[in-house]
Amino acid sequence: MHELFLTASVKQGDFDTSCAILQGLSWMTARRTISRILFFAGQPQAKGLPNTPPPGVLPRQQEKQLWVELSKQLLRSSYILQATYEVAPETDFGKESTMDFNRLPATLRWTDLPDPLRDSPITSRKKIEVPFPHKLPVIMMANGHTYTNELIQESYSFNRGDLEIVLSRYYHLPESQGRPIAHLPAWNDLRPVDSAQKWVLNVKLNVAEDGQPEKLAKANEELMRNKAEFEKLFDFKVVDRRVFDTRIAPPPVVPGRGPS
Repeated sequence: MHELFLTASVKQGDFDTSCAILQGLSWMTARRTISRILFFAGQPQAKGLPNTPPPGVLPRQQEKQLWVELSKQLLRSSYILQATYEVAPETDFGKESTMDFNRLPATLRWTDLPDPLRDSPITSRKKIEVPFPHKLPVIMMANGHTYTNELIQESYSFNRGDLEIVLSRYYHLPESQGRPIAHLPAWNDLRPVDSAQKWVLNVKLNVAEDGQPEKLAKANEELMRNKAEFEKLFDFKVVDRRVFDTRIAPPPVVPGRGPS
């Protein structure tokens, strides 16, 4: 799948007004989603995903095909992958209970380095999302991926036809060496990753068929048409594609020998 999106920033003081505008444009109330995202890094030398999950974990053929496609991508290069768990401020924050990630449903997400569209406000990149009913961390470790860190993401989403409009921002969590923290802090104690507390606005379209350039071109044209309407309200920027680079850099080359 390819995702194409426009990007703008929204100040904290303009958040409520922006939500009201987007609600009017989409004729719907925003869907609020809180996600706990665990990041897993592959080995420095790309090795794909040699250990296939058991049938009870990925029972449907569609999910198995997504896993195979992801493994092919990870043979090209190592990447940082995301494991996303939905959480709620009322039940998961500021409590003594812990999350058993291997017993909870999650989505495994991979995104490639965006296409080199010069001087365009549209970012275009391949992505793969694999839903897991359980056991995602143990399967990641069985395939040589290591937990690195975690963040909380808060999102407000709207839809207008095929267009997805998302306001989101990330929050820090306390450091915990080598594993996720045992207990999430109270929701009100979280601090945004961006010190200015800005929100990121993305206006998105997905194209399921990667191998059909005409559909990508059509989606690009549709986004540009929407940009003409939205840019009266939001300032969309050209974003350097390296900002979205989730590849892991190879180890430095020692004189006289290649990377191990």
